[in-house]
Amino acid sequence: MKYELETIPVWDAMREGTECLFCRLEEQSRSRYIDFYLGSSVMNPETRQRVNASGFCPAHYGDLVARRKAHGLGLMTHTYLLERQREMVPLMEGLRKKCRAAGEKKLLPLLPKEIRAGQEELARYVAEKERSCLICDDVSRSMNRYYYTLAYLWRQDEDFRIALTGSKGLCLHHMAGLFPLAEEALKPAELVRFLGDLMELQEKNLERLEGELHWFTQKFDSQNNDKPWGNSQNAHKRTVQKLTGRPFELD
Repeated sequence: MKYELETIPVWDAMREGTECLFCRLEEQSRSRYIDFYLGSSVMNPETRQRVNASGFCPAHYGDLVARRKAHGLGLMTHTYLLERQREMVPLMEGLRKKCRAAGEKKLLPLLPKEIRAGQEELARYVAEKERSCLICDDVSRSMNRYYYTLAYLWRQDEDFRIALTGSKGLCLHHMAGLFPLAEEALKPAELVRFLGDLMELQEKNLERLEGELHWFTQKFDSQNNDKPWGNSQNAHKRTVQKLTGRPFELD
């Protein structure tokens, strides 16, 4: 698959010097798509059809609500709700009728198989819809372009390779996401070198963070009150980001 290169955003994120440039890029992508779905696109029939078919995951619905654009969200969610009712009400009616029929028999030593099957069918439907999310899909496509671009820049641009080597590396989540796209962008011999360099970078920065986090914990000992924090004051948040790919506002 051929990916459109996104060199400027990747370079800009690199220059910010965070624990993971991909965390920054993912946050920017997420914010951009949230604004898109709450903007003028809410009146676009094609967009509404896509929303009706896929909807959003619980986390991204929360992000949409947090934007406080109630009218657009209300319009979009209303048609989505109508579509979910169309699909779900027959499942609910079927389960309700089975329950009433079983209840008329009064003696129920075991839950009837048809009722258990009805529960499971409805639960599968709900779980499927919770996993379906337009923003997740859009962000994933953007991240694949960024992953591919990083590998491309590493191969083509010596300045970028030097900048990456001197960076704070990547979070573990995005490190793993990079692997398959690096394999697409690089030849086998290049990939071997790239992965070797990346692992050295990751090991060095995990060791750095461990030292910073250790000193962060030691600063709560009264004996260390007057000693400087150094780079450790927000080490707990940066470590969580490095481990999970979830950045936090840093104090």
